[in-house]
Amino acid sequence: MELKILSNEENKLLGRKEITASVTSTDKTPTKDSVKEELCKKLGLDPELVEIREIKQHYGIRVSDVVAYAYSTKEIMQKSVRKRGESKKPQAKSGATASA
Repeated sequence: MELKILSNEENKLLGRKEITASVTSTDKTPTKDSVKEELCKKLGLDPELVEIREIKQHYGIRVSDVVAYAYSTKEIMQKSVRKRGESKKPQAKSGATASA
């Protein structure tokens, strides 16, 4: 697997680096874990602070586009990253009553 960094931009407002890369693989679409490992090696990042946002495989060729975020601290990452299945909206309070 060959990883080529296309852009590495600092987003100070959100406390992260937004990285886009291109991955050339020999077999199938690479897994998020393998891309994360290669990206951390290449840029010297902490794997716990890196989130692979998406991997898009091109049709007919063995090249994938990768979008990844590297957060500056664990607290910022926990605020920004939602777990799978969580909703965007906060839960409604269960004791509220509507008056007519």
